[in-house]
Amino acid sequence: MKLQFAFDGIIGNVLASHFQADCQAAVITTKFRLYYLIRPWLPIPFRQRLQQCRNSTLAHGEDWYIPKQFLSDLRDACQILAENRAFESTDHVGSQRVIHPWPNDHPYAVSLTHDIETADGVSRVLALAEIEEKLGLRSAWYFVPHLYHLDMGLLEELKRRGHEVGVHGYNHDGRLFVAHSIFQRRVAPINAAGKRFQADGFRAPMVHRNLQWMQAFQFDYDASCFDIDPFQPMPGGVGGVWPFMAGKLVELPYTLPQDHTLMITLGQSAYESWVAKLNLLKRLAGMAMLITHPDYLTTGDRINQYRRFCEHVASQPDSPWLCLPRDIAMWWRIRQASSIGNDGSVRGPASVRGRMVELTKLFQGLSND
Repeated sequence: MKLQFAFDGIIGNVLASHFQADCQAAVITTKFRLYYLIRPWLPIPFRQRLQQCRNSTLAHGEDWYIPKQFLSDLRDACQILAENRAFESTDHVGSQRVIHPWPNDHPYAVSLTHDIETADGVSRVLALAEIEEKLGLRSAWYFVPHLYHLDMGLLEELKRRGHEVGVHGYNHDGRLFVAHSIFQRRVAPINAAGKRFQADGFRAPMVHRNLQWMQAFQFDYDASCFDIDPFQPMPGGVGGVWPFMAGKLVELPYTLPQDHTLMITLGQSAYESWVAKLNLLKRLAGMAMLITHPDYLTTGDRINQYRRFCEHVASQPDSPWLCLPRDIAMWWRIRQASSIGNDGSVRGPASVRGRMVELTKLFQGLSND
């Protein structure tokens, strides 16, 4: 499987190193394999209590959602670039020139997504969509094709209103990646659901992942990776906060902590955490991708925290790219197919919307940490 990260050279090496570490961490332990066998018979409140007990045993700080080791490695790489730049002439900086991650002069990207795990969550979709629409926002909604009754009229209504619809696994039992034989049996129905939904993207339940196996999917992108999240059944994280190519798929890691983790299992303020992480992502010219669940945004306080964050995003004065995941995936293929000419101009399909930037300038905000 060919990998193409957002940047080449020394920063690309940092991204590759953290990706490989995530691949090693992305395994389902024996305890979780046993848990997924009995999970369908466990009431949701009991599952949540088990998650709280497990997560309470994991060492973490209040800012656990900041990828500190990745930032340290990135900062070291940028320091080396800066030192090299000091010895280069102004006509010899090609190794530091890249196409900016985002099109049309946008400094960073923000994408809202939702995983719908239950029929109760389905019933809450339109109410959340209305919160976004009043602010001029749209989002992506990932539905489980073989778990609950799904009215295709709802999916069509979401698309008519400018939202995106994606596929969220097979039946949300946690066993999609337990064995390759199980995965192979489910590939065809998952791909069929993608065609039925007219979906461009996929996200695995519990963000389980095996990017090599997932090459069998017929989607444009996958959104099952993350930069850091120690509380997932498959912990780890790719570190990077930009899309990357994994084989034929564009990978879109979520980079804002999940609502369920913050609100339910940890009892942290979601709004404050989201804003803090967004501020970091701005300095990295990163992709702020959020996962929330209608299934858990069930109280006035939780809904209000989500509404406040949407208001915060919609009111940003620095013109972020407010976009759907499919838009990011489409742009990323265009960016990857383009290059920087000797004169610093963007060549290829990104020539109209893209722009050149030097890496040392792109990450100069890191020096403020």
